[in-house]
Amino acid sequence: LSDSSTFMNTMSHLYGKYGAEIVAFRPAMKSWCESTDSCKFTDYEVEMVYMLIREYKPQRVFEMAPNKGYSSHWILKALHTNDRTSKLYSYDIHDRSVENMSKQLKHRWEFTLGDYEELLKSGQLDMSGFDFIFIDALHTEEFSRGYCSKLLHPHKNRAIVAIHDIVADKFGGGRESSEVYKYLAFANNTKHVFTVSRFAMPTLLDPVLNAVEQLNKIRATNKIVAPCKDDNCKNALYDPLYFQNNDAPTLFFQVN
Repeated sequence: LSDSSTFMNTMSHLYGKYGAEIVAFRPAMKSWCESTDSCKFTDYEVEMVYMLIREYKPQRVFEMAPNKGYSSHWILKALHTNDRTSKLYSYDIHDRSVENMSKQLKHRWEFTLGDYEELLKSGQLDMSGFDFIFIDALHTEEFSRGYCSKLLHPHKNRAIVAIHDIVADKFGGGRESSEVYKYLAFANNTKHVFTVSRFAMPTLLDPVLNAVEQLNKIRATNKIVAPCKDDNCKNALYDPLYFQNNDAPTLFFQVN
């Protein structure tokens, strides 16, 4: 996915394998979004997270800051479809996700209330076993510097990492982007960096031409969005599930 020459073929392959599952789950999540008014995670991103979990089948997924639980539901749906053993472990400084969690999915979910730094110090958080790491938390450079040094840099196991709100504009900037980019530049344990940002898919240095249109056509072919007409598939916000934004600023990569 980090290779521009194969990116769209890989996306077509993934949507071909998992598109029907996404189509089937979207109505339930649309209703959930309408009832909670809390789905500020774009369609491209959440579909990518779902497909990566389905494809790589992690057993222990770490999630920082689920808020009300939108991303948690997609992660759990993928884990439930994968097997009977994998679990999601979510950490947040508030517990609004607990009251909004689906009864059908919650038995494979463990939520811990608290600040991740304090939990690390007390031994309540052990990152060593996680093979998928999802971070969407406080959007400051100081905070991102902290999780890069305390969670990602010491991590020893192979893991897929997804960090939200990094590639937030056409120059690749975001509120905490610089510290994440510094980590990626100097760490010796990261590879396969890519994004589904409408600004730079899959990478800032080598973006695919007309990526948004191509991706929407793949999604339309798999009936996730309505069939393309005229130039509507050139719009990143074409036929959204709920959130009226599809800048898709998440950065994905592998550690180890």
